Amino acid sequence: MSRLKRPLQTYKTPVAILDYMQGVLCEQDYLDLQECVFEHDGYLTRTQQEAKKHCSDAFLYTKSCSMIFGDLHATLLFHCEFLHAMNRCLDVSLLVADIMDVKPDLNGDDGDEMCVDAGKLDVHIKTEGLVGGMAVINKHSATQLREDKEKITNTNSQLRFSLRYKTLARILHLARGLDEGGGGDAGNEFEDADDMQTTKTTKTADALIDSVVRGSNAYETLKNKCMLGAIVKYTQRSKERLKLQRQNTTICGVRADTMSRIASIESDFVKKTTAMLQTSHCLHQKRNRLECATRKTQEENRLLQNELDSVQARIEQMHK
Repeated sequence: MSRLKRPLQTYKTPVAILDYMQGVLCEQDYLDLQECVFEHDGYLTRTQQEAKKHCSDAFLYTKSCSMIFGDLHATLLFHCEFLHAMNRCLDVSLLVADIMDVKPDLNGDDGDEMCVDAGKLDVHIKTEGLVGGMAVINKHSATQLREDKEKITNTNSQLRFSLRYKTLARILHLARGLDEGGGGDAGNEFEDADDMQTTKTTKTADALIDSVVRGSNAYETLKNKCMLGAIVKYTQRSKERLKLQRQNTTICGVRADTMSRIASIESDFVKKTTAMLQTSHCLHQKRNRLECATRKTQEENRLLQNELDSVQARIEQMHK
């Protein structure tokens, strides 16, 4: 008997429902849903292998869900940390640029000692500005990172996904990665999936399924498998896309594809700035000492020249 002519009451298992779908859905929709089921079953198999003992179906389902969402969260959270490291490095570079752009106010007829003191004060102000600015940047970055991590975890929870992906149309949209972005909220990218799946001449995948089948527990079980499999596919694509983005990231011509390299670049900014401030202070002191010695020598030469002129005048007077 053809599966299209079977009594709808016979579709009581996910396998039977999937077989039924092959006859009512278009080929591409069916293949995509089937692949989602395979992805989820693969997680179940790996969970069973890791347990190395017989496990109940409930345990396998709970464990596989934990693994699937754990992998999704880890992928999104890692990229979130990477982006925050990039932003922090940018903030540090801007802070360094502002500090090094500050000019000391040495105008006026101040003495040598005042010039030296002004140079010390300038270096002290810049050093304090660097230390204080770094503290502000680190505190702000840590706060934002914590808030964004909580948002990612909450937004991409299993409950929210279950509520968001209640139709095959949205599940297919997620599985195919249509209009995917690089954000941390996987679900919001596909809010209009039902509308996008509908054309002028076709119905959504859900509309093609008989209402009796849609109301069965087996259908809900199969749909949940498809959703979990679609999340697996989304996570895999996200890993590849975000990895490619990191590989193409550079800062000042230096490859910055890992957080450790970004931290190293940031540390170099601070070290070089500190060294430049110290060098600037030393050069300022040397310049002031040289200018002071030059002025003293010129003053002594002026006094000696006056004395010499006086002696010369007396000698000339004696010869008259």
